[in-house]
Amino acid sequence: MKNLKSIALALVAFATISMTAQTKKIDAEVVLIRDGSIPIRMNVDDVKESIAFGILLCIIVVFFFLGSARSTFITGLALPNSLLGGFIIMYAMGFTINIMTLIALSLAVGLLIDDAIVVRENIFRHLEMGKDPITAALEGTKEVTLAVIATTLVVIAVFGPIAFVPGIVGQFFKQFGLTVVFTMIISLFDAFTVAPMMSAYLATKHEHVKGNGPIGRLLAAFDRFQTHLEDAYEATLKWTVSHRKSVLFAAVVVFIGSMILAAFVPKTFLPANDIGEFSVTVEMPVGTSLEGTHIFSKEVEKILKQIKEIELVSMTVGSAQYEANKSTFFVKLVPRKQRDKTTTQTKVVTREALAELSKKAVIAVTDIDISGAGQKPLNLFLVGDNLDELSAYTLKLAERIKAIPGLIDVDTNFRAGKPEYRVVFDRQKSEALGISTTLAGTELRYRNEGATPAVYRQNGIEYKVRVKFPDESKDLRNEFSTTLIPNQNYNMVPLNRVAQAVEAKGYSQINRQNKGRYIAVSANLGPKGQLGGASAEIEKILNTEMKPPLGINYKFEGQAQDFKDLMTNMSIAMGLGVLFIYLVLSSLYESFITPFAILLALPLAISGAFSGLFITGKTIDIFSIIGLILLMGVAAKNSILLVDYTNHKLKEGLSMNEALISACRTRLRPILMTSLALIAGTLPIAIGLTELGTQRQSMGIAIIGGVISSTLLTLIVVPAAYGYVENFRLWCRRVLTKMRGEDALTVETTPN
Repeated sequence: MKNLKSIALALVAFATISMTAQTKKIDAEVVLIRDGSIPIRMNVDDVKESIAFGILLCIIVVFFFLGSARSTFITGLALPNSLLGGFIIMYAMGFTINIMTLIALSLAVGLLIDDAIVVRENIFRHLEMGKDPITAALEGTKEVTLAVIATTLVVIAVFGPIAFVPGIVGQFFKQFGLTVVFTMIISLFDAFTVAPMMSAYLATKHEHVKGNGPIGRLLAAFDRFQTHLEDAYEATLKWTVSHRKSVLFAAVVVFIGSMILAAFVPKTFLPANDIGEFSVTVEMPVGTSLEGTHIFSKEVEKILKQIKEIELVSMTVGSAQYEANKSTFFVKLVPRKQRDKTTTQTKVVTREALAELSKKAVIAVTDIDISGAGQKPLNLFLVGDNLDELSAYTLKLAERIKAIPGLIDVDTNFRAGKPEYRVVFDRQKSEALGISTTLAGTELRYRNEGATPAVYRQNGIEYKVRVKFPDESKDLRNEFSTTLIPNQNYNMVPLNRVAQAVEAKGYSQINRQNKGRYIAVSANLGPKGQLGGASAEIEKILNTEMKPPLGINYKFEGQAQDFKDLMTNMSIAMGLGVLFIYLVLSSLYESFITPFAILLALPLAISGAFSGLFITGKTIDIFSIIGLILLMGVAAKNSILLVDYTNHKLKEGLSMNEALISACRTRLRPILMTSLALIAGTLPIAIGLTELGTQRQSMGIAIIGGVISSTLLTLIVVPAAYGYVENFRLWCRRVLTKMRGEDALTVETTPN
């Protein structure tokens, strides 16, 4: 497993370095600056805790609703069976235990037990009717077979498409989506085999009888609460079926209101984490010596060490590209329990502390991304061939972008003003004296850098022989008048006869991508910054206020582009999910109309998710979108339970209203059980148990908000809409029957 290999490699490397220093008696202390395996361990530990607490809470929910330890044990077996079965299929597919597969398993905890809950609850209901365990197991399982198959296939239809999303985003979701699919297949198999078998031979006829102890009295009280809740729900249903239009109108208002709220929810690719580390980059003016950068960086280091939340500061002067005017600081904070401020809040304090020094240099406080680098989340590339025009436009645009709220550390990678000493040749004089500028340029380069004209070999080893001028003779400014260059006949000609020296300032670097020159505008996000809103605002500026000149194009890179890809790909995946749900339901119920009654729950779930994110101040990001996808399957599951049993009651000869009231009251308990089990399983994610757990809080909040809204509204809206959908189905059947010329009296009818 790659994650475990990374952890082991980090531990072995640190131990090896320490032992080497001791063995060679080096008087030095080995200090671990940054351990890249720490985020891996923290992520794995956080998800493991979420899974463990989720399973425990799910079991508690089931125990209270069924009021029986045996029934809880039978139902709870679905969790280990499904998880272990999922691991076997993951191993066969070559998957690894990584962050995304663990998140999939943590979310699946609330889903895996659903099938077993529906089957076991219905068997339990038949036991309460006085049937023996074997008869209750057979008849109870048979009664919900279609509903359980439909609910499982709906979840598979939702998570299947996201496993095939292209691009970088797709790499996140491939194993995630398929892991959920694998575990759901195992849970369906468990619900139709293990749960009925154990219900038949392990359960007893008096399973529902409560004891007289403290737990028994508590369960009896909860049972009375369920009865009162069912009575209240039945009264609400009677009002609902007589005020259908009012209920549907209210549902539309709620949905529209939540969509308005969604516009005010911040949008970003990855929410801020609280891992306790970040970087500070310093860039001095072009031409600053290494010593000058070091002196200034020591001032920065002194200020950083005065911030109480900072535990360690590591300074590196210079860059990998041999730029003497740059330095980088790795900053590590004290453990989360020992500080009051989050990593984001500490970065704000750091920027304020370095504000005075920012007047002398470009200073940026940046998160450390997954690769260990410090790339800013917002990156805009402006591409063009004319570098002068490109740089002028980019600098103006950067000043405008600085005015966008939420963006900080706005900068470009364009740096002018690098001092140059240029030799400008006179072409006519050069040609007259037979001097090639190429040969002259080579001679000048050799004068500064030297040359390697020969190789010395000894004992099979080659040594390059470098010939160069003394250091005091390398300064072309002082030696310009005495410098000689060869012509085509290799006669030496004074350089000042064919060229003149010019003091100038040039570009410090020229960046190219796809054969075009580009300048990047980058920015960090402030505490209230949102990547989606900032990207949209920049595009608006580029399309209206500051249109790029002819020949200059733009494109987003990094997280900004990843966020756009995420929204596009997830919209396609969710659309395909809805389509597949419709096709699955149409095939199971043999109707193209009935699935619409079930799909009504989808917008109701999204309403709760957006409302939850708005109330808690969380963002629409990669994790909350995972939650939205999950909600599509969950909301449809509740509707299926209602519609399926209503159809069953209609076939028994009940009228429309009687069938709805009876079916909804009967299915209230399994719907509440599955919904509360999912909420319980997701609660640890929403709370954020560890430092990295806070990054995934938006997913838990979106799921819990959506489950609450879809459960409450589905129990009211679906019964209100079902009569209209069913009547429309029958009308379509009558029309098609007349078109085929069949006897209209044979057409199915539904009692009123």
